[in-house]
Amino acid sequence: MHFPQGQPLAGSMPAARRAFTLVELLVVIAIIGVLIALLLPAVQQAREAARRMSCSNNMKQMGLAFHNYHDTYKTLPASSYLPSGDPTSVYRSYSSLAMILPFVEQAQLFELVQQQSQNFRDNYYNIAAGRTKVSAFKCPSDREYPGDYAGVNYAVSHGATTRFSRLASQNGMFRGEGGATGDELAFKDVTDGLSNTLMVSEHLVGDANDDALINGNTSEPIFYTGGNPSWDQFPTQAQIDAIGTAIPTGSAALGNDQQNSINGRDWLSGLYTQTVLNTVAPPNWKYATCEFGSSGFAADRDGIYPPRSRHPGGVLVTAGDGSSRFVSETIDLPTWQYFGARNDGKPVQMP
Repeated sequence: MHFPQGQPLAGSMPAARRAFTLVELLVVIAIIGVLIALLLPAVQQAREAARRMSCSNNMKQMGLAFHNYHDTYKTLPASSYLPSGDPTSVYRSYSSLAMILPFVEQAQLFELVQQQSQNFRDNYYNIAAGRTKVSAFKCPSDREYPGDYAGVNYAVSHGATTRFSRLASQNGMFRGEGGATGDELAFKDVTDGLSNTLMVSEHLVGDANDDALINGNTSEPIFYTGGNPSWDQFPTQAQIDAIGTAIPTGSAALGNDQQNSINGRDWLSGLYTQTVLNTVAPPNWKYATCEFGSSGFAADRDGIYPPRSRHPGGVLVTAGDGSSRFVSETIDLPTWQYFGARNDGKPVQMP
């Protein structure tokens, strides 16, 4: 008897469907897990690459802003300006970043700061405009500063010196101790060449908590109890290591008088840990950032304040010619110090 090809016999049972076994299901899950494990680092690296590119663009924008400022006023801004109505409050001085606001497309914010401060007469601390977030001043790889403060990740360079209040020692492209026009420098003062001298680099924001230490790379300064060292410029590796190993750690570094956790809070402030750094120690220095004096509200004190970032392996910098590049944290110390100085007679070509 013949039936049409492909037709089942009347009354016959259809073939049973074969399901996944438990072993097969586990294998599939394992394969998916492996793929996710392989893809996640790639996704994270892609995100960090995008953040680093954004940070680099910010720094190029700042370099251009300082150049435009110089073209307009024939000088760079000082790193800090005292409030005219309170000329003794160095710790409440205005920053160079505040002065370049009109050149980073923030002219209205600059005018608001002028208005609220009575043209920079009052100290910056109570000026509401100073809490306005400026994207050009923030690295997307770092955290946000707690609360409603603006946060800032970029700082100008005092050079290879620990001194906040000694203009003669400040050998970077910027200087200032809260004075006025006498603290300002021009491109003609950068005798080592603009492309060979650091203008701006990165640092990290704090957590506003003096009762806990941030683990790992942080710009929070710790009070170094040893006082000012005998040198104030171009220390050797052995000299900065001697200080680094003596910086308090653990519970000895806790408390308002021992650490300063408000770093990276105010772009309006012309202080170390806010908008000023130095090149005494290499980027992402393995030891804690430190102040040569008691801690507390402001870092208007001498110390070691190196650039730091969340970018793996180093920091982004902007040179005096406005170019942006990445500098490895393993850079030779003298090379880094010479790059920070504007007039040491030892120009260096950075990679």
